Amino acid sequence: MDDAKKIVEALKPDDPEWCRCYAENERIIITVEVEKLGTLLSALDDYLMNIKMCEKILEVL
Repeated sequence: MDDAKKIVEALKPDDPEWCRCYAENERIIITVEVEKLGTLLSALDDYLMNIKMCEKILEVL
């Protein structure tokens, strides 16, 4: 399993209802649908920090 798939699987339990995350060609694809831009910015910031942490863990492994 490539790193993108590992990250997506690790984040699945935290997927919010407004976000769909999947791996494709060793890339992480995130699609987002929200009504308010402020909601998008704060929630997506948290989600991207989780991805960043997963990448750091994979570097160590």
